[in-house]
Amino acid sequence: MNKNIVKDELQNQFARKYLAYALSTITQRALPDVRDGLKPVHRRLIYAMYLLHLSPKSQFKKSARVVGDVIGKFHPHGDQSVYDALVRLAQDFSTHYPLVDGQGNFGNIDGDNAAAMRYTETKLTKTAEYLLIDIEEDTVNFKKTYDGELDEPEILPSQFPNILANGSSGIAVGMATSIPPHNAQEVCEALIYLNDNPNSSVKDLLKFIKGPDFPTGGILNEDKKQIFKAYNTGRGYFEIKSKYKVEDLGRGLYQIVVTEIPYSVNKSKLIEKLADIIINKKNKLLDHVSDESDEKIRIVLRPKNRNVNPEDLMSSLFEQSDLKNKIFLNMNVLNEKSEPKVMNLKEILKSLLKHRYIILNNRINFQLNKIKKKIEILKGFLIVYKNLNQIIKIIRNSKDPKKELIKRYKLTLSQVESILEMRLRNLKKIEEQDIKKEFKNLELEKKRLTKILNSKVLQRKEINNEYFEIINEFGDNSLYGPRRSILEKFAALSDDELESKLEVIESINVSLINEKFLKAKKGIFKNNAKNATDLNVIINCKSSDELCLLSNIGKSYILNCSNIKFGTTKGVLISSYLKLKDDEKIVDLFVYRPNQEIILSSINGFGFLIKSDDLFT
Repeated sequence: MNKNIVKDELQNQFARKYLAYALSTITQRALPDVRDGLKPVHRRLIYAMYLLHLSPKSQFKKSARVVGDVIGKFHPHGDQSVYDALVRLAQDFSTHYPLVDGQGNFGNIDGDNAAAMRYTETKLTKTAEYLLIDIEEDTVNFKKTYDGELDEPEILPSQFPNILANGSSGIAVGMATSIPPHNAQEVCEALIYLNDNPNSSVKDLLKFIKGPDFPTGGILNEDKKQIFKAYNTGRGYFEIKSKYKVEDLGRGLYQIVVTEIPYSVNKSKLIEKLADIIINKKNKLLDHVSDESDEKIRIVLRPKNRNVNPEDLMSSLFEQSDLKNKIFLNMNVLNEKSEPKVMNLKEILKSLLKHRYIILNNRINFQLNKIKKKIEILKGFLIVYKNLNQIIKIIRNSKDPKKELIKRYKLTLSQVESILEMRLRNLKKIEEQDIKKEFKNLELEKKRLTKILNSKVLQRKEINNEYFEIINEFGDNSLYGPRRSILEKFAALSDDELESKLEVIESINVSLINEKFLKAKKGIFKNNAKNATDLNVIINCKSSDELCLLSNIGKSYILNCSNIKFGTTKGVLISSYLKLKDDEKIVDLFVYRPNQEIILSSINGFGFLIKSDDLFT
């Protein structure tokens, strides 16, 4: 019993156990491998579907069947977490190039959950096929599954640059990763350029990769300084805002329609936020919001009135809601040794190229071994055709034909076994001609592959051709089309500029009553008042104007119209706006305009000229 007791400081044991847990979380759950861009659960999902023969041309199978195979054979975790991972791979608004083709309800951009796994069906996409290509040709290493019964790949061959094209996100212990999706054609062009120019810099590579390309589109801020900093260090952020258009409703009226929203923004929560802005009167330019979306985004925004500038309204909403958002970049990935590392853009691309060179060499070696074995068998067959009668005689009469054939014709064991397994129908003359032709073709292929294996130049050409193939399948001229997130330089707004844009300019009239009160109303004053004797002065102005008030002691005051209170019948005491002396009264007011000359007259009949700027106190 004493042998099982470990004597140690408790803090040391906690440290060791926590470190083991942290490493497990980092390497087996949260961080993707830079080579195939997948976490273990995604890799196991794709491989399990591959074993189920769920190719793009096959029939769909229930998601529950796939999840069952994954948790039973490869991934001993909860079925719901595995299904959630499967769902995300099928969502075209979450994954730029979906790896799973889903049939049924797989959720939506409003945040609604997918249907239960027993109702949905799945199969692999063309993208997933390019992750699995050549996996049966000894291109990658396999390891035992958790129970030791089966084998699973440590990594996928991944001809498709998944780590950048689809991106990844995850939170581990003490570290996290956040890689936004990119355009596959841009990534492949950068890979080809780096392959041909190994000494190129991040700045050179950014001539091809303009920035992230999100499945939900939007407008990306073309801040070249910030983009370079992010890709050069592996950490940074990108600004993305919604795409919108202005629809004319006639008679000077219009509405704004948002057609694309930032990546990872929940549409229903965005609508709630916009409605909250209207209810709490946080934006005086916005009057109404409605969601008219179907398969495509259509959020309708209506301004307060026809005088509101659409750009001012959207600029204010970009600052107040998730119509504009920040996407963070943290390229923290597992390298080829399964060590976490924050890589910059060049390091990511170099890792992808290195992986593809290893896959290429492994594939060629596998094919060469296969060809050598086949050539060996064909050589044995050619010996049979050359000595057909003698060999038949040996097979019929010898007690140990295998041993005698090896001795007489110097055949190998595999050649003899193949000869003994030959069918009589294969002994006809035409079969001999086909074998000679096949033998010749195999010799040529062997020569070609050996040449590639021994030439770095030819290997580089092969790798480039692989990426050209990806461009043809997923580039601008494919079903995926060109870049979805367009680039545009954002105008930076200060707090004062934002506040000024939020201000609604209205026509108002201000009355000076009995030299003591100020009364304000919306609209333009028309001289039809029944009780005009109480009105000292009445003027029409704008809510953005400033008023100049003159007192009986020759003092001037400036009052902003936005500070004047509305809705009172009698008016508001002027002393509540200004600090007046006991006997001081306001005798006149007018709209203040800078750089103007004004003629003033006193009660004694004297007049004099003054500059308006001198009245500003």
